[in-house]
Amino acid sequence: MDFPETYFDDEVREGFYVPGLMKRCWASELQLLGELDRICRRHGLRWTIAYGTLLGAVRHRGFIPWDDDTDVFLLREDYEKLREV
Repeated sequence: MDFPETYFDDEVREGFYVPGLMKRCWASELQLLGELDRICRRHGLRWTIAYGTLLGAVRHRGFIPWDDDTDVFLLREDYEKLREV
C-alpha cells in the first residue's frame, strides 16, 4: 500500500491527539488485513472485521483514534483451514 508522507504526521483527530507512531501502526495493520484478504480469497475462506475495527470503520470512517489493534472474525472451519495454509 502506498501512503502519502503526510499520512504519518501527528494530528488531532476528533479531539484526540494521534501521533505519527500510531499511524504507522495503523498502516501496518492495513497491510496485514490486505494480506489476510488475499490469502482468504485464494482459499475461499470467509472473514470479517469486528469489534473496535468495525466500529471505527463505520463511525470514524477509519480507525478509532485511540485504538491500536485489529479485530477479525473467521468461522471455526475457515480458521482451521487458514491455519493449514
